[in-house]
Amino acid sequence: MLKLEKVKLHLGARRPLKILHVTDAHLSLADDSDGEDMKKHAAGRRELFMREAGFPERDPIGYLEEALAMEAVTDGVVVTGDVLDFTSHANMETARGIFAGHHPMFCAGNHEFCPKVGIPDSFERRNDIYEKINGIFGGNMYFDSRVVGGINLIAVDNSYFVWDEKQRELFEAEFAKGLPCLIFAHTPILDSCLAHNPSHRDLKPCDGDIDRTRRITAWLIGHPLVKGFFTGHYHVSMTQALDGGKTCRVTAGLFKGEGTLIEID
Repeated sequence: MLKLEKVKLHLGARRPLKILHVTDAHLSLADDSDGEDMKKHAAGRRELFMREAGFPERDPIGYLEEALAMEAVTDGVVVTGDVLDFTSHANMETARGIFAGHHPMFCAGNHEFCPKVGIPDSFERRNDIYEKINGIFGGNMYFDSRVVGGINLIAVDNSYFVWDEKQRELFEAEFAKGLPCLIFAHTPILDSCLAHNPSHRDLKPCDGDIDRTRRITAWLIGHPLVKGFFTGHYHVSMTQALDGGKTCRVTAGLFKGEGTLIEID
């Protein structure tokens, strides 16, 4: 059974709400169509995550299925990426089957574009396969929003540490609704200043990407309608303190059987 950390927010919702946030399932599978090398890679990655999780009672598939089933008992489920650990045939088809018939909000994580862990990240490769990966999850992993009980939930892709100009325009359109907003993304908000951690040094954003991302990050943190951020990526539960008393709450990895239940009134 999922272990859920409860977070209570007082945002003036029209009715009490419960939103489940999960992230970082890291499915690590390969089959005969992926080849023997990928099957060995997948086995090694599964072992790594089992050890990191302390050998949990269920595997990531079971936890992901349980999380999506909670659509029936909550007001929404938001998944903030890294469902795939790498883009093997087995991972993609397993995820497609699990998500079929469910309608969570979903935004991409950096591993959604990773052919094999250890290969350098690439903006070009991400762009080439973006629509293929998006089709697995049945929504819009670039930018999605839903209004529930008078609260605007926004899920947006910052998987490669950048915001782009189109996302800024989409944020403005959402803010024009005048509703309290919660923003869900894969990467913790302070990392969106493009201070790349060592595993992502091969990304080479231009100066314009960096300046724009820092500007949009500061704008989002300071916007009065933005009431908080929920992210993943770190695999641990923690809170980043932001300017103005706001927070970015980081949810631990779903492969550990953990998630966050957001209760809003």
